Formats: sequence, C-alpha cells, structure tokens
Amino acid sequence: MRGMRGSGARGSKLKFARSLPVLALLTMAAAAGQQNPQTPPANPAQQPAPAAQPDAGAQAPGAASADQANTQNKKVISDQAEYNTFVAAENLQDPTERAEAMESFAQKYPKSIVAGDALEEALSAWQAAGDSVKVLEIARQLISVDGGNVRALAIAVALDRVSAAQGDSSALDELCRYSTAGMRESAAWQKPAGVADADFAQLRKQMDMIFNGASGYCALEERDFSQARDWYARTVAMDPTNLQDMYQLAIADLELSPIDVNGFWYCARAIHLVTAGANAGSAGGMESYCKPKYIAYHGSADGWDAIVAAGANQTMLPPNFAAGVTSAPAPPSHPAPASPARPH
Repeated sequence: MRGMRGSGARGSKLKFARSLPVLALLTMAAAAGQQNPQTPPANPAQQPAPAAQPDAGAQAPGAASADQANTQNKKVISDQAEYNTFVAAENLQDPTERAEAMESFAQKYPKSIVAGDALEEALSAWQAAGDSVKVLEIARQLISVDGGNVRALAIAVALDRVSAAQGDSSALDELCRYSTAGMRESAAWQKPAGVADADFAQLRKQMDMIFNGASGYCALEERDFSQARDWYARTVAMDPTNLQDMYQLAIADLELSPIDVNGFWYCARAIHLVTAGANAGSAGGMESYCKPKYIAYHGSADGWDAIVAAGANQTMLPPNFAAGVTSAPAPPSHPAPASPARPH
C-alpha cells in the first residue's frame, strides 16, 4: 500500500493554496470585464469582456510542503500501477503535459481515492499553462463529481461570466445555476485543517465577490434592477475597485423607475477607475450612457462635471450624495379650457 506523497499536502493545504492564485486571477478577469464597455444595448447587462488570462504558475501564501502534511489526512493507493501512474504524472514539469497526464489518470482510474486530486492537479496545471478553456472544462468535471466543490463553482462562474458578457446564452444559464449553488455551498464551507485564517478569509472574500457579482449579473439580465442593485452593492462594498460591478451597479440604479440617483456617483467612480486603467475610450462609452440619464433627470448638464470629478477622489458613496442631486422641476400644469357657453 502506498501513502500518497501528494495527497497529504496537496490533497488539503497545497490544493487549497493553489486555488488562491486561480481565483485571484478570475476575480481580476471579472473585474476587467468592463474594460471596454460601450453604451448599454437593449439589455443593459450585455457588455463585452476580455477573456480571462490566468496567472502562470503563481504560488499563493500558505502553501505547505509534503513534510508538513498531517499524516492522518494522507490517502493510500493500494495498487502499485495506479500509484506509479499518479506519481509519474505529478512529477512532470511541463504544465500541459502534467495536466494531460492527470486527466488521463482520472479517466483511467475514475474510482481511485485520488481521482478528485488528479482533477484538481489538472486544473492547476491548465491554469499554469494559460488555457482558460481547459480550466473551465476541468472545473465542470469537478462539479459533476462533487456538486459542492466551492472552488470549482467559483472558477466556472467567473469564466462563464466572461462568455455571457459576450452573448453566450448557454454560459449565462450555467452562470446563474452555478452562482446559486456556489452561494449555498460557500455559506456552509468550513476552513480546511492547517490552512491559515488569513488565506481562508481571502479566498472566501474572493468567492463571495464572484458569486454575488454573478447573481447581480443574472438579475440585470432579467431586468430585475432592484435585485441587481442589492447584489452589486455587496460586491462594491467588498472591493471599491471592482470596475465591472461598479458600472453595472450604476446601470441597475439608473434603469430603476424611478431612478436611484446614487447611480450617477457609481458611474462617475467607474469612469475614474477605467480612466486610471488607461482606457479613455471605455470611459467615453460609460459617460455616453450616464450623462444623458443625468440630463433627463436634472434638466440640464449643470453639475455633471462636478460629480465626475468627485468620483476620482471618493472611494465610497458619500452618505449625502442623493440629497445634492435635484430633479428638474415638473412642467407647469395648465388649467383645462372652459367649456363653451350653451346657446340660449
């Protein structure tokens, strides 16, 4: 019987730690989803987003060596050939070769005690190889065998949101389904033994942002602007630099009837964030949507430039912002014309 060198550390601590850079990149991909937003189309949620660019082999804090593994967590492979196959795949240095070998292992030994570990290794290797298509494919496989795999759900949701923003309806359906499952599973997720509290808190925050932002996106697609506003407000509170959700929160606010004038500040803040990212063209697309909304509400463009300027210096919505945005006066009412006198 063979105790797995990789299953103690990699099956708990290292596997957990490797998910940190993956999700950090996916969070960043989601936040970059509006780097080139244009004026909102008929459905305001349809905004283009670039493909995710996974980090090449990044190592997160808290990764443990095999010597640090708790022996009681080690998995044991009784078949020598199975053991040799896993170890050979694990020792491959090229990430693509390692990913393919781990996939092959999971297919050849689907009932292996380390079949899930092999898929997790394959996912990390494909991430290191920069292949987001394969990352999503493996995440789906992990979900199919373990519907409560919070990491795989978050990865699939983040990548599906990129595709959904480009008009992929099947990705949207999967996104909404997985985000609901992800929030349910994340709420009950327990910190793995031996994982630092700070690392677990970081990953939980990333996942909450992904799942809440995706739920906001689904609500925006359904034109449930009030619900979308609530979800996006949560993610923006967790990360005030979240450009994608900041701008889509502005859309949700400004599509409400009556509008929520706080949307003007969120739009101004999004304009600043995208401009700071050296994407002035996208800033123009945002303003071409928000400024006419402001003029229609306020009656003129007076005050708009001041709101945009303030958005560059304020990281959080000022508590009295709405009170400073006045609506245009109602048009004067005209008395109804008098009825003509009856002839005598």
